[in-house]
Amino acid sequence: MRARIRRGRLAWVIAAALAVVAAAVVTVVAVLDEPARPHICGCKPPPDTGGIEGVLRGWQDAAAHRDVQDAWRLLTPEAQRRYGTPQRLRPELPRIAPAPRAPARWTLIDEITQGRGTPSEFLYLLVEKRTLRPAGAVVVHSLADGAVDGRIDPMPAATVRILEPEARTKVGARPLMRAATSSPPAYVAVQAGGVAHGSVGGTRRPDGRDDPFGEPLRPGAALIVAVQTDGNGHFAYGTVRVTVRRPTRSAR
Repeated sequence: MRARIRRGRLAWVIAAALAVVAAAVVTVVAVLDEPARPHICGCKPPPDTGGIEGVLRGWQDAAAHRDVQDAWRLLTPEAQRRYGTPQRLRPELPRIAPAPRAPARWTLIDEITQGRGTPSEFLYLLVEKRTLRPAGAVVVHSLADGAVDGRIDPMPAATVRILEPEARTKVGARPLMRAATSSPPAYVAVQAGGVAHGSVGGTRRPDGRDDPFGEPLRPGAALIVAVQTDGNGHFAYGTVRVTVRRPTRSAR
């Protein structure tokens, strides 16, 4: 009987040890497979934001026409609690409505997601095409599965202060940034040809400036956006419009 008990205990010990080793292997693989952008989990297919455009267009139309009922229907439950009732939302619509003065497009700036079909949050800015002036910002809560679904949380004001560079100045292709934040934010550069993402959570230099852009920005106008998030779907952002200088030719 004792021998059988010992063999049973030995088998249990071996099984437990194998389970620990397997768990360690899974942990190592998970760490090694961690994506570069910390807000995104690589365990599911990438989010499909194709249907979100309809939500953004619906919000912009409802807000522009002061259609309180449609605007209320598109708000997230948290935003509805913040504004209280459709009647209390009515006087707020002029303040939170997107206000482009020229043709503009909604541009995806940042996201918090675990992949397609999961509850996700997407920060969008409405950016005028010619001037790159930001004309509105929202966070869209969506399952990101391609369907026209989602709710809107308006962001009527930028709250992250970018101290350097100053607005409308000329900068180099890899501009140094200084934001009034305790840690480096994520930086995104919006230009006519697309969007360039800087490093996320990089190391701040001793002089207080951040060096986020590993790849040079294209010459021309740029809207640089600094983004912070608390990881719970709450974003804060700030913007500055600058001009990226053309590289000078070295003398031969």
